[in-house]
Amino acid sequence: MTKKLALGLAGLGLLGSALAATYKNAENGFSVTPPPAWNQLSVPGVAVAFADKPQGDFTPNLNVVVQPLPPGITLAQYHALSLDQIKKLITDSKIVSTRATTLGGTKAQETVYTGRQGQFKLHFISTYTVTGGKAYLVTATTKQGLQAKMTPTNAAFVKSFKILR
Repeated sequence: MTKKLALGLAGLGLLGSALAATYKNAENGFSVTPPPAWNQLSVPGVAVAFADKPQGDFTPNLNVVVQPLPPGITLAQYHALSLDQIKKLITDSKIVSTRATTLGGTKAQETVYTGRQGQFKLHFISTYTVTGGKAYLVTATTKQGLQAKMTPTNAAFVKSFKILR
């Protein structure tokens, strides 16, 4: 093997170690690639969660929730229910924006909102779809004021999300 080839392969090995491995969840039928250096967490009621390094007293995070749905629930109905839940569950909630998008190759909604949980003023980006009798909900959470860093991280996470059929 030539010296150049060996150095090139070593470089590829270093690049590969910097990329996060894809997380696969066969039970809930999805895969997603977390940001490099984020840690996987176990959170009750959440299929998977990943956490960044703490930013002061709060740890930015990304999570995936998979909910079984009653037959016939549409994305529009789920979206309306989601907006209602935000108002009920998040103190001082404010819907910043909603838009149609895709998640895992299916039609989806993205809702950006703010609110308080305990002492924290938070910024949320939720992207969700309804398919196969399930809702797939991807949510990014960070402190208000830090969303400029979280927005591209969330976009890459959402883009990597795949529904396994």
